Amino acid sequence: MVILYLLGGIIGIICLIFVIGLILPAERVVSRKGHLNVSPEILYGIVTNNNNWQYRTSLQDLIIIETAEGMETWHEITKDGTVIRFQTTEKRPYSFYSFDMETNMFTGYWTGEFEPDGVGGTLFTATEYIRVKNPFVKTLSYLFFDVGKLMEEYQDDLRKKVSSMN
Repeated sequence: MVILYLLGGIIGIICLIFVIGLILPAERVVSRKGHLNVSPEILYGIVTNNNNWQYRTSLQDLIIIETAEGMETWHEITKDGTVIRFQTTEKRPYSFYSFDMETNMFTGYWTGEFEPDGVGGTLFTATEYIRVKNPFVKTLSYLFFDVGKLMEEYQDDLRKKVSSMN
């Protein structure tokens, strides 16, 4: 009898997680702003240069699949071995950059905005839009996948890269 109650409780929890996933917003949006002491032209060059990715501490490798007229398709391999496919969608030199991203768990897109601060630096805003494909995984992603922390690490990596140039 205890086993039946235990099994019923486990099934109830799984169903609850699934229902929560259905109720959560379809798209998860996380944005981070940072000030960097470098011009928008230089920062834009760093962010859009996939040949020079080694400053990014979250990556094991980056493989460019295709380049055509300044637009790229590439794979990033994270430190834990996850492969994420990216494809440039828009480039407006020195002010805006965006790309689509996809794994077997989620799809989404990323935008970067570069605004001059008036004294030679840049206000950089990165926004990530994520759609998790599976409602169960969507619920768990809120618990175990901290997009904000990843974006803060990216901004920290950019700051270190910029400061190493001075």
